[in-house]
Amino acid sequence: MMERMVRGQKLRLAAVAGMALVAAACTTTPERVAELDEARATVESLERQPKARATASTQLANARQALQRAEAALEQGEPLELIEHEAYMARRHAEIGLEMTSEAEAAEALRQGEARRNQVQLEARTAEAERAERLAEQRASQAERSARQAVASQSVAEAAIGEANRLADELEAEQTNRGLVLTLGDVLFDTGGAELKAGAEVSLDRLAAFLNENPERRLLIEGHTDSRGSDEFNEGLSEDRADSVAEALVERGIATERLRSVGLGESYPVASNDSTAGMQQNRRVEIVVSNDDGTFPESAEERAIATRD
Repeated sequence: MMERMVRGQKLRLAAVAGMALVAAACTTTPERVAELDEARATVESLERQPKARATASTQLANARQALQRAEAALEQGEPLELIEHEAYMARRHAEIGLEMTSEAEAAEALRQGEARRNQVQLEARTAEAERAERLAEQRASQAERSARQAVASQSVAEAAIGEANRLADELEAEQTNRGLVLTLGDVLFDTGGAELKAGAEVSLDRLAAFLNENPERRLLIEGHTDSRGSDEFNEGLSEDRADSVAEALVERGIATERLRSVGLGESYPVASNDSTAGMQQNRRVEIVVSNDDGTFPESAEERAIATRD
């Protein structure tokens, strides 16, 4: 009886031992834990971030510590639940650190973008200021040139006036709107005739000398009469007298192409024909001197053109 009881107890102990072995086998820690592998990868990713130490140092430290605890638990055969918990904490700290570094990088990119935009604006304003300065300098230079030109033009005008006055004195002529005009009166011709008298030689010699000294100048020689006689007679007489003056100048060496003679008859009186004195003033030859470029004022040309109409 006693022997059967001992044998029964041994069997029960063996069964309990077997069950304990089975339970131990079921709770053995695996060689690899997926949660731990994922935690390692996340922590390594955070460590590779350039700004991790500057912007997420606390999260990086916490992640490393949790990862170390998880790896230690794995080596020591601690329960899987403990290993996975520490691995989860390591991963979460690392993920938070990654978010912090991303935000820091985004903020840095924003600052750099703002800095670039400010730089571009500054460069644009600087360029605009430089353009405005150049424009102001150009305008100042133009104003200075205009002022110099105005002074030069004034000097030229004053010189032209001085030259005109000198010529007027030299030729005993008058400055008019038709240009410089030298008048040969009726006393230099025979009454009703076109032949020049000796008294005209002094004026013609002076005029020829002037033309020789100023080869660019030309003459417009106009013959005029009083109102006595027919229009046809007066026009012919005025033309003959103008031609006589032109011929006298040619005899003094003046080229014919520099001379132009026209007969204007009684069309342009300078005094009333109601008196003897007035008629004598109207019987005349007017010699118009051209500009220094050989051209005549329009008012002088108008008279010459009228004789052809």
